[in-house]
Amino acid sequence: MSDLDLVVQEVTEDFHGMIGRSTVMVALYEQVRRIARAGGAVLICGESGVGKELVTQALHAESDRCGGPLIPVNCAGIPSELLESELFGHASGAFTGAQHARRGLFVEAHGGTLLLDEIAELAPEMQAKLLRVLQDGQVRPLGANLERRVDVRVAAATNRDLEREVARGRLREDLFFRLATFKVRVPPLRERGEDVRRLALHFIRRFSAEIGREPLDLSDAALSLLSGYPFPGNVRELANLIERAVTFCCGGRIVPSDLPETLHACGAGIPVSGVRARPPRAASMPTLRQVQLRYVRYVLDQLDGNKRRAAEVLGIGRRTLYRYLGE
Repeated sequence: MSDLDLVVQEVTEDFHGMIGRSTVMVALYEQVRRIARAGGAVLICGESGVGKELVTQALHAESDRCGGPLIPVNCAGIPSELLESELFGHASGAFTGAQHARRGLFVEAHGGTLLLDEIAELAPEMQAKLLRVLQDGQVRPLGANLERRVDVRVAAATNRDLEREVARGRLREDLFFRLATFKVRVPPLRERGEDVRRLALHFIRRFSAEIGREPLDLSDAALSLLSGYPFPGNVRELANLIERAVTFCCGGRIVPSDLPETLHACGAGIPVSGVRARPPRAASMPTLRQVQLRYVRYVLDQLDGNKRRAAEVLGIGRRTLYRYLGE
């Protein structure tokens, strides 16, 4: 019996919040366990919605730092001029409005793990300062004369190709190599096979409990639609889709009509019997442009109208998104 087979026997469906028993996920769990025992920085790569923060939580929980803090920070959500103070802290009077000293997140995370999400969004000057902290293990608050040693494991997450960012001059090569001491790729949902069913049933139970109704069943036809859909928004998209289906389902079972039109438009549904349905007449089939527009609007709806995030999920620029929407 191989080592991987032994891991398959040991793993449960819930590995620190991650659901799945597909081969790629079992391999990910074992990789997380091994890396957790080391101390170097970790670069977590994967598309939007795959669960990169859950991977960080698992790394932290499996490590000897599990008793310390785990602090996530979204590098894209904090203006560049404030991020330095957020990460490294500041002395009293360091700048206008700094009436009190602040320790900063590196100090707050001492003895634990700091997750730098969307690391590719760091401005060049912040990249240099972060590199120095990673090299020296010391931080100097804004306006302070002395440095302070910190014991922090840094995990960086991104949905971008950082090698390409380095080649384009947008990310320092030395910072990339320092962050990528260990590199973890979180697989997209379309590579996880049977995990779609496990995740769907998990979310059905969860969202049914949240609204106080009995857990719904999932019809074979609805599962067929889900299994054939590529889920560009990954697990996050599946969760949103199931939450809506549970909320509006009128019977005791989720059926294809409870699922978004996008799944039907993609032609993902094949009966479980394996017999392919009769193809529709050409005149009734949507054009590629219509399917694309429907999907763009669906993704935008799932992200509460956030056009920046929608463009990231779709893999297009914001100008292209606006052209689709006719803006």
